[in-house]
Amino acid sequence: MKELDKYKNNFYQENKKSVFTKKSQKYELAKEITSKFDVNVLLQRTVYIIPNTNKLFVNYKMFKQFAQPDNYELFVKYVQNLVHVIIKKRSNFECHIDIDSFTISAAERYKGVVQIFCKEVFGFTEYMGGVYVYNSPTMIDKISSVFMHFLDQELRDKIIIVKKEGSENIVDEFKQHSFRRQL
Repeated sequence: MKELDKYKNNFYQENKKSVFTKKSQKYELAKEITSKFDVNVLLQRTVYIIPNTNKLFVNYKMFKQFAQPDNYELFVKYVQNLVHVIIKKRSNFECHIDIDSFTISAAERYKGVVQIFCKEVFGFTEYMGGVYVYNSPTMIDKISSVFMHFLDQELRDKIIIVKKEGSENIVDEFKQHSFRRQL
């Protein structure tokens, strides 16, 4: 969304990036984005079903543009609905998450939504084929330690980390299906 990038750039020109208030500044920007852009469109561009598959794709770069505590529940409910659609049609699902640009500070900032997501979406472990995490940062072990205590062993066993080197082509293919909502 070029409009979204333009809006974000204008925001940071008017409000210089701050190291000390980075978290609150990012939440403020996310709130402004959700007031200026249709949240349903943002959700559809963030999480979608890859057509004719049991694959759900989550794009972190899009998620971080609008995610803030006031809309975490909305995000999780949206994902839950997509999971139900897949399970009804395919009887199982896979979750593919592109975490390109995810950092330790992002892990801390989004810990709340990750906790809800793990409980409400990943609670379907009996229907889950796997969780594929793409573009994992070099510090994935440190970052994942923030989240691992939310996950039971059965789910941990289903997580497959794909290094950046192996992620690009797969993620690009998934992104070609953005905005499509059919199975």
